[in-house]
Amino acid sequence: MMGLHNFRMASKIPAWIQRVLLPELEAIKGELKAINAKIDSLEKEIRSFRNEVNARFEAVNTRVEELDKRLTTKIEEMDNRLTSKIEDLEKRLDVVERLAVIEAKLKEYDEALKKLTT
Repeated sequence: MMGLHNFRMASKIPAWIQRVLLPELEAIKGELKAINAKIDSLEKEIRSFRNEVNARFEAVNTRVEELDKRLTTKIEEMDNRLTSKIEDLEKRLDVVERLAVIEAKLKEYDEALKKLTT
């Protein structure tokens, strides 16, 4: 009789599972689908945000590169001007040094001439 009792209980368990647990499992399944849909939506938003951030970084990078080019050009222009001015000053200093030598020699000649005429 005991075996028959176990058989009857086993045949009753599926009906009990069907009535009590299956609705719960279906509810959980529905919640999981909703969670997966939210995850998919968040993944799309993250991709969109990532693309937007990358686009902004690209724009900033482009602006920085343009600024770098302009500054490099300005620095090169200033360097060329300074080099030119330094070369001009060196030429002038050379002329000033030559004039100083000529003045010193003229002074010597003048002194020598004074000695000869006195």
